[in-house]
Amino acid sequence: MKTNHRYLKSSRRPLLPAWLFLTLMAAYQECMVHIWVTDEIQPGRFLAVLTFGLGLGAALGLLVSFIPSPKGQKWTAVGVSLVMSVFWLMETFIFDSYKVFMDLTTIVGGAGGVATDFMDEVINSLTRNVGSIFLMLLPTVVYAVFFRSGKTKWLTRGFLTLAAASLYVLGLFVIVPRYTPDGGLLGNAYNFDSAAQSFGLHMGLILDATHGSPKDAGFVAVETEPTVPPTTEAAEPEEVTQETEPEIVYEDQVIPGVDFAELAAANRGPISSIYSYAASQTPAKKNAYTGLFKGKNLILITAEAFTKETIDPELTPALYRMATKGIQFQEYYQPAWGASTTAGEFSNLIGLVPTSLGACMKEAKQQKLLFTMGYQLGREGTYYSAAYHNHLHDFYERNETHTKLGYDQFLARGRGLDGYITPVFPESDLELIDATIPDCIANQPFNVYYMTVSGHCPYSLKENAQARRHMDQVKSFYEKKGVAHSDTVMGYLASQQELELAMESLLKQLEEAGIADDTVVVLATDHYPYGLERSKTWQNTRDHLAELFGVEDYDLFMRDHNALIIWSGCLEDQNIVVDEPVYSLDILPTLSNLFGVEYDSRLLIGRDVFSDQSPLVLWPDHSWITDKGRYNSRQGTFTPTGDETVTQEYIDQISAIVSNKITYSRSVIEQNFFNYLAKDLGRE
Repeated sequence: MKTNHRYLKSSRRPLLPAWLFLTLMAAYQECMVHIWVTDEIQPGRFLAVLTFGLGLGAALGLLVSFIPSPKGQKWTAVGVSLVMSVFWLMETFIFDSYKVFMDLTTIVGGAGGVATDFMDEVINSLTRNVGSIFLMLLPTVVYAVFFRSGKTKWLTRGFLTLAAASLYVLGLFVIVPRYTPDGGLLGNAYNFDSAAQSFGLHMGLILDATHGSPKDAGFVAVETEPTVPPTTEAAEPEEVTQETEPEIVYEDQVIPGVDFAELAAANRGPISSIYSYAASQTPAKKNAYTGLFKGKNLILITAEAFTKETIDPELTPALYRMATKGIQFQEYYQPAWGASTTAGEFSNLIGLVPTSLGACMKEAKQQKLLFTMGYQLGREGTYYSAAYHNHLHDFYERNETHTKLGYDQFLARGRGLDGYITPVFPESDLELIDATIPDCIANQPFNVYYMTVSGHCPYSLKENAQARRHMDQVKSFYEKKGVAHSDTVMGYLASQQELELAMESLLKQLEEAGIADDTVVVLATDHYPYGLERSKTWQNTRDHLAELFGVEDYDLFMRDHNALIIWSGCLEDQNIVVDEPVYSLDILPTLSNLFGVEYDSRLLIGRDVFSDQSPLVLWPDHSWITDKGRYNSRQGTFTPTGDETVTQEYIDQISAIVSNKITYSRSVIEQNFFNYLAKDLGRE
């Protein structure tokens, strides 16, 4: 009788059933990622990640157990574990680069651009995270080489079924509501990044799938105007001793003759819900600033990774002039929406929360975006209209999306600007302005949009052409002031100097053409400079963003506090100051009011900052700021602005309003709502 040496060798390996390996491996993967990306481990969240990870592993182990042969079970488990490891590592690298987990749609949507433009960074990310790769793959390799699986009994399958169900129930109904502040993430407060950080990546994917295509918009019932108890007794009205001018009564900022309640009754499903929500909103009023910019030229700029820390009266006099001689915003925020530049553009231009992250622009182009400045000024029929970018025309598919924003043409590298823009990275903002503004001046009135790129990370001299160009000037300036910034922060500030030169040239050309008073320049960032944060990808061994801010630590409110510029020569002697909280979603309604175009304030998430509406700034994780204080949803804490008493009722009401605004944004994009609205308004 022949001896099967191969069989004997295999049979001597330790037994580790495939189902048990997968159960342990899924929990291991989730816990490792949680540890890697979390600055301060919270026991409740770690317990939730562990519990859900074990539940996932038990479910996968159950499925694998139905494969007939032990060998088949083992190698299927190895394959499943490898696929999971690759995905978990990919998300870890994304978080290391952008400090946010991205859903699958965002990853797929941006993959083409990353593969063609940032392959060096992709490779660098892999080489700089060898330790993480080793730790993630090691258990699978060890299992594949040294262990064998065995047959699975029906009793074991029953145990796995019960275990998987029990673990998810335990996590959902005991651990999350009792030991974490994250219960809202399971409902209307869902956000992929927050869910992945709090519950584990696979739970983020599950919640993303269940929130992706709602049968109904799912708005929360809420009072329109939250109440805050008065802290002082109301003063007695003074006697009127002389005649006063009659108070001006301003009209509602709505589209005349449109009844949203009637349109809700005439439609069904999500469209009806959206109309009902719009009907429930109190419209803003027109005001003394309505039409201030009527008929003027508009230059709208999204400036890559721009921050208020860039502005200095000596180093950046043009930016300083625009920030202090236009409308002055004391408390402006650009929330980090979770998908880098494209989501920031979306919020600035479309005025909705970019709930679909990296896919937001591509999804939005499926409908007629009636209220963008491109469309609104375009309806007047006299404006020259164009969108410009100094990077590649097809990055993030801007060649397809930006003409859907109401602009007649889109020009970029590879599409009309070759020969004008030097092909280095990042490209020059100054070259972009000098190549395009003369055409605008020759075609007045004009309505144009710019997406800049000079401020893009990384900020090392080797990898950033603009940092190399301006480093000596910036370094000399700060050395004379006695400020000892690191080379990384100096590189960031040097890259932003190219934006300063672009604005200097812009103002000069407008003034030489005699149209500075007739032109409005609006500049806002797309996101904070995440390339300064601690990151293996960007080779930052410490947090240079804290260094830029001049602090030891910061929260999302400080991180996203930025500058908004709305400047025109006609504003320089008016000293208009806005000291209430303002954010990127307020840009579109504010400009709509200032340019005196017809729009409906109930259909935009933000507010005209000169209207009678109360200020509200929201973040994708459902954190928010009002004039009463700020709420951090990750911590479940509210910090009042002053001594005024704020009740839990007020916090709950604002949180519900925030949830509804996010739900509305998601529904409008997913349901192509503006196409229905265009039809109902006769604007198809």
